[in-house]
Amino acid sequence: MSKRLTAALLVGAFTVSTAALAQGMSFDAVDSNQDGFVTFEEISAAVPSLSEDVFNAADMNQDSLLDPDEFEAVQP
Repeated sequence: MSKRLTAALLVGAFTVSTAALAQGMSFDAVDSNQDGFVTFEEISAAVPSLSEDVFNAADMNQDSLLDPDEFEAVQP
């Protein structure tokens, strides 16, 4: 993925995540099974408007999971 596309997707993530953060969303709140990772399904339940492309852009190691650092990357 190009750096320009990644940057554009992360800007979108910042916009979407602002609403979630304003509602008091935290990593622990989104990690519904408390396994230490957030799946696309978990974050979609918390922030339905978050696209899979934005999720994948935040998933730096491409393991289909967001760890706490990757989750923070989508926070403003």
